[in-house]
Amino acid sequence: MTKFDISNKNIIVTGGAGFIGSRLVGTLVELGASVSIIDDLSTGKKENLHPRARFYHLDMGDEKVSDVFKKEQPDIVYHLAFNTNVPQSVVNPLFDARGISGSLNIFLNAHRSKVKKVVMASSSFVYGNTHSFPLTEQHPTQPISPYAISKIASENYLRFFNQAYNLPFVVLRYATVYGPRQIGGALADYIRKISSHQHAEMYGDGNLTRDYVYVDDVVRANLLVLELDDHHPEPIFNLGSGQEITLNVLYEKIARLLGQPDNHPLYLPQRAGEMLRFVVSHEKAKKEFGWEPQISLDEGILRTLKAYKLIS
Repeated sequence: MTKFDISNKNIIVTGGAGFIGSRLVGTLVELGASVSIIDDLSTGKKENLHPRARFYHLDMGDEKVSDVFKKEQPDIVYHLAFNTNVPQSVVNPLFDARGISGSLNIFLNAHRSKVKKVVMASSSFVYGNTHSFPLTEQHPTQPISPYAISKIASENYLRFFNQAYNLPFVVLRYATVYGPRQIGGALADYIRKISSHQHAEMYGDGNLTRDYVYVDDVVRANLLVLELDDHHPEPIFNLGSGQEITLNVLYEKIARLLGQPDNHPLYLPQRAGEMLRFVVSHEKAKKEFGWEPQISLDEGILRTLKAYKLIS
């Protein structure tokens, strides 16, 4: 999966009890890494914790985080802990202040502990609404939600630590990640509601587009970036499929697979802070570290439904 020898490396994963983080932790452990998790369980779940990883029940902004770094002496830090609820960030912008201060605390401790690389999970939502597609890493960032604003702020703090203290880093701007263990997000909500013979809510007319990338493809990218040169001039990469789908078509796919082709969404007014069209280019990731998605949306949805035992 990666040429980088991860065995016996000390690795901290923030958000390691969450949807993406727990899948990453499992892979790291299987590859022989010594893994520690920092998670406040606000969205992560205890049942997602890997039995062979050490768990610290802490908010990432807690001053006790420094004790974890001193004890574990990490070689690598994966920073995945963050609020991922865009609508919540619009209703309560202060909610994301914790994400920024928490990220700063993680980066500061990574610097003090002489970590060899920090890999941060960001979001392609930092680009905002635009008319140029697919979005590349060179596109200006114009975030339209507090969530996206907090992500770009955290990216900039990480860049500061690199420029001021030579802290090696990689930023991965995820498209819309989906798969087993996901709690929030449209796709997970559609599965949950349709499988219960309910009508899921859809904001707007359903013509918003999203770029979906399966969680295992994202985990693979997180490993491949360890091969990058520590002095890479611009270590920021999009992770997406490069294909867009409207929410209406997505809903129809899920309803059909669950044997409810006549189940239609409940349309509600469009929410503030939502990107209207969304598809990213992953060409830079393909060129720089050989990553491209391997699991199609249709295959990924099938895997997700099978994981939930909704289909055989």
